[in-house]
Amino acid sequence: MSSACSIPIYYDLPDSEPPIGAPALAGDQDAEIAVVGGGLAGLAVALSLVERGARPVVLEAAQVGDGASGRNGGFLQLGWAADDERVEAVLGADAAVLFDVAKDAVALVKARVARHAIRTAVTPGIVEASLFADADELRRRADLLRRRHGVAFEHLDRARLGEWYRTSVYRGGVLDPCSVHLDPLALTRGYARAVLAGGGRLFERSPVHALVPEPGGIRLVTANGRLRARQVVLATSVYGQDPDGRAARALLPVMTYALVTAPLGQHLGDAIRTPYAVFDDRFAMGYWRPLPDGRLLWGGKIGLSDAPRSLEAAMLADLHWVFPQLRDVAAERVWSGRMGFTRHRMPLAMPLGPNLWLATGFCGHGLGTTTAVGELLAAALLEGDRRIDLLARFGRPWAGGVFGPLTAQLLYGWLELRDHVRLRRLGSAAER
Repeated sequence: MSSACSIPIYYDLPDSEPPIGAPALAGDQDAEIAVVGGGLAGLAVALSLVERGARPVVLEAAQVGDGASGRNGGFLQLGWAADDERVEAVLGADAAVLFDVAKDAVALVKARVARHAIRTAVTPGIVEASLFADADELRRRADLLRRRHGVAFEHLDRARLGEWYRTSVYRGGVLDPCSVHLDPLALTRGYARAVLAGGGRLFERSPVHALVPEPGGIRLVTANGRLRARQVVLATSVYGQDPDGRAARALLPVMTYALVTAPLGQHLGDAIRTPYAVFDDRFAMGYWRPLPDGRLLWGGKIGLSDAPRSLEAAMLADLHWVFPQLRDVAAERVWSGRMGFTRHRMPLAMPLGPNLWLATGFCGHGLGTTTAVGELLAAALLEGDRRIDLLARFGRPWAGGVFGPLTAQLLYGWLELRDHVRLRRLGSAAER
C-alpha cells in the first residue's frame, strides 16, 4: 500500500475511533495559539494547552492521523528515541529531568485514554528481545534501566522467553512492564476529540501555504482562509509542505513498513503465549504485537522509498524466520509510512523566532514523546516553564540536504549487512 495520505484504517479494529470530519478553514479567523499539523505531535500540544485553559486552533493538511500518527506500530514506550547514554552525554545530570518527563508522559497518555474514553485497548508490557546479547549483558541492561527510570525492568533469560514465544532466534530479553501498546490511529483521533470537547478548534483539509509575520503575531494562509494567531506551533514532520522551511532542513524522511495478518485463531498460541508487544535489537528493528482480534501486526525494516513491490514477501519472510510454525499465515494488509528523523534522534522542540515554535522529529518513538513535548511546550507558552530548553541543547543539525538520503542509504545498508553477518556467526557457533 502506498504511503499517500488516504486515511485507510490499517488495524480495522471493531468499535475503534471514527474519523473526525472537521471542516476546512474558511474566511478570516483569529486565535491566541495556532498549531499546524493534526498528528499526535500537534494534537498533544493542543490538548496540553486545552487542559491548561487555552483554546488553540489546529490546522491539518489532510485528515487527523493521516501520517505517521495513524500508521505506526502502536508502541507507547518509556524514554526517547536517542539512547539514554546519548541524552546523558549532552545533558549530564539534567538528563534525569527528561527521563522523568518521558515517564510522566506514558502515564498521562494512559490517563487520557481513560479520562476521554478513547476507544482503544491498552495492553501492558513491551519486551526487548535480543538476537545478539548474552545473559550477563541483558541482566546489566535491565538493572541500569531500573535505576535510571525507576521502573522494575525485568531480565528474561532464554528459557523464560522461550516459554512465551516459541522461537529459537531470541537469546533473551528485557521486559518493560510500564510501557503499553495500543491502536495509534484511535489515540490520535481520541486526542482530537478531546481538544474539541475542551473548547479548541480543528480544521481538516487546510494545508498552510504561508506564514506571514504581523505586529503581535503571525498570519497563516490556506487556500480558503486566513488565521491570525499570537503564537504558532509547527508540527508537520515530513508530511505535507513545511510552511517555514527550516524544520525540513533538519529532518530526514525515513520509511518503515508493516503488515497485519489474517486472523490466526488457535494458531496464534502455537507461537505467542503472552499479550506483550516485542521489538528486537537489529539495526532495522523488527517489531510485532498481537492485536485484540487475534491478528498479528508485524513491522520492521527501514528505507528511503515507498513500499517496494516485494514488500509483502519480505515482511512475511521475516515473520516466518522468527516463527516457522506460522509459515502458512497470509498478510491481510501491508503499508508503509514516513518518519521524520533528526541526526541526534531527539525531537526538535524549540522557538524558531518571535511567536513561532517547532515540535517535530520524533524519530519513530512518538507515541509517548509527543505528549512529553506537548506538556513542555504548553508549560513554556502559558506558564513560563523553561524545561523545554533542555531539548534545545541538542541543537537543530542539518540533515544533509540532497546528500542526506544517499548517505543514510549507504549507512543503513552497511548496518543491516553487519547484523546479517553477526547472525550468521551466532548461528554457526550454535551448530558447533
